[in-house]
Amino acid sequence: MSGPASSSKTITFLVDSKLKNVSLAGVAVRGICSYLSLGDVDAYYLELCVVEAVNNAIKHAYDNEEGHVVEVDITYSSEEIVLDISDRGKSMSLYDATLPDYDPEDLKALPEHGLGLYIINTVMDKVTYTSEGDRNTLRMTKKLYRS
Repeated sequence: MSGPASSSKTITFLVDSKLKNVSLAGVAVRGICSYLSLGDVDAYYLELCVVEAVNNAIKHAYDNEEGHVVEVDITYSSEEIVLDISDRGKSMSLYDATLPDYDPEDLKALPEHGLGLYIINTVMDKVTYTSEGDRNTLRMTKKLYRS
């Protein structure tokens, strides 16, 4: 398995597929970033990406149906942090991370779909999506640059 160095540590937590629980995933990631002494900008981006990914799993893999599990695995080392968001719902048939077409001057025209994956791919260093058996995983990797 390609991933973080062997000196890495992993934290796993499960989120019930209720949209009101999405913010809890963000709070957990923020706490982990604080523990790792990451800068505010990196912490914000990591939290945002996890919230977007968990939200997408609930909305798209589970069609907003409660009672399912979204698994969040956070693996970190001194070089990088890897966020795996996994579900056992419908896989993404089309992984499109391009910016949706809209007029940024018209706030009423902001697209309701498609910005999450674009943001994730813009912020993270590497993003992959796999579907193996009944498990779908969005893996987001961010290199850690410490001064």
